[in-house]
Amino acid sequence: MGGDSTVCPAPIIKEKGYAAGIALSPKRQYCNCRFGERKNTKGKKTGRTNRNKPTEKKRGKKDGKKLNRNALYLIGIIVILFIVFLFVRKNGSAVYIADEQVGILETRKVTAKELTATLESQLEGIVGSKVQINEKIKVEGIHIGSKEKKDVCTMEHLLPKMRSKVTYKVEAAIITVDSEKVAILANEKAANAVLKQVQTDLMPKEGVAEDAEISWQEDVEVVKEFVDSTQILEQEDAVKVLESTTEATQSYTVQSGDAPYLIANEFKTTVEKLNQLNEGANLTGGIRVGQVINVPVQKPKISVKTVETQVLTAVEPKTYQTQYDDTKPSSYQKVIQQGKAGQKKSTIRITRINGEVTEEKEVDKEIIQEAVPEIIVKGTQ
Repeated sequence: MGGDSTVCPAPIIKEKGYAAGIALSPKRQYCNCRFGERKNTKGKKTGRTNRNKPTEKKRGKKDGKKLNRNALYLIGIIVILFIVFLFVRKNGSAVYIADEQVGILETRKVTAKELTATLESQLEGIVGSKVQINEKIKVEGIHIGSKEKKDVCTMEHLLPKMRSKVTYKVEAAIITVDSEKVAILANEKAANAVLKQVQTDLMPKEGVAEDAEISWQEDVEVVKEFVDSTQILEQEDAVKVLESTTEATQSYTVQSGDAPYLIANEFKTTVEKLNQLNEGANLTGGIRVGQVINVPVQKPKISVKTVETQVLTAVEPKTYQTQYDDTKPSSYQKVIQQGKAGQKKSTIRITRINGEVTEEKEVDKEIIQEAVPEIIVKGTQ
C-alpha cells in the first residue's frame, strides 16, 4: 500500500457490511489491539476512550456548574418559602362571640376557655353571683396583615366589649309563693331583704308586741336557679310585685240594713259587677238578711300573718236575779241585794292578716273580783 507504511500488527477488522477481501478506506480501518489503539491514515495515534468520554477536568467543571445551579435553586426555594411564611403565618388570634368577631389579639397564647373563665369571673364580681355565659366564645389563629390591623386591640379593651355583647345566666334567688315563681333577685341576700321590706309594709301600722308570732300566710320559699340575667329584678321592683293584688271573690252574708249599692260601696265595686258575680240572683230586685252572695276582693300575692296575745283587764258586769213572792201584790218590787260589777283579766289572742284583724279569741280568763248579782223581789198577787 502506498502512503503511510506504519501498520498496526494486529489484524485489520473490516467493518460489517463490506465484502471480504475488500480493503477499507483508511478512515474506516481500526485495529483490535489490547490497548484499544488504532491508527488513522495520517498516522496519529489516539485512544478510543479519549474520543468517546470527556476528560476528568471537563467532567469536574460540568459537575461544579451543576452543583452551583442546584444550590441556587435550593436557596431560591428557601427564600420563597420564607416570604410566604411571613405573609401567611398565624401571628394573632381572632376572638368571636357566637359567629361575630369582636376583636383581634396580637398573640397566639390565648384560648377560648381562658377568655370564658375571665369573662365569667368579671361578671360574677359585678352581679354578685355565679354566672353562665349563653354564647359560645371561639378563638381562631389568623395572620395579621394590613387589613386586620384596624381590629387589633389589647385584652384590656377586648373584655369590656365582650361584657357588653354577651348574655348570661346567673345563679339567682327566686321567691316562690305556693310554688309559683313570683320575683327573681340577683342573690339570696337581696331576696331576703325584699321579703323583710314586704313584711314591714304589711304589718299593722300600730306595730305588734315583741313576742308576736310573725309568719307568711302562704308557703313562701327562696330557691336558687340559673336564669337569664334579663329576668332579674331590682329590689324596689320586686317589692312592688309582691305587694300587688289580683281580683278574687269571697262570700258575704247579707246583714240587716244592707242594700246592693251599700254592699257595692263597701267592696269598692258596682252593683252591675255584683250581679255578674251572682248570676241568676238578680240582686237589683232585692236581697234578704242571711242571703250569701259573692263579692269581689283584691287578693294580695303574699300576706303577712301576725298572732299576738294581749292581756286586758275588763269589767265583769253584774247580773240580775228575780225572786217572786206570791204574798205580795204584783206592784210590789224590792231590791233585796245590791248588785256589784266584778273585774276580770282576760288573755286575748288577736290574729291579723296584712294588718287587718281576722280573729279575736279569749284563750284565758282570771277573775280578779267576782260580780255580785242584784236580787229583786216581785209580788205576784
